Amino acid sequence: MSSISISLNGTQVSCAANTSVLAFLNAQGISQDGTAVAKNGSILAKPLWGKSQLQHNDKLDVFTLVAGG
Repeated sequence: MSSISISLNGTQVSCAANTSVLAFLNAQGISQDGTAVAKNGSILAKPLWGKSQLQHNDKLDVFTLVAGG
């Protein structure tokens, strides 16, 4: 299985080729709850996370809501 390099919040990371956004987030321990994802500058709707495959040099920006006061 070959690996690819992507940017996750500005940091280069590796993952297996043909990994879905959802599988990648799960592997990174990132919860779906309160999380938004932009892929290559465009917000990716949550129902598409499992269908959208990562490609070499993709840029993912992951935003997680944090409650506090």
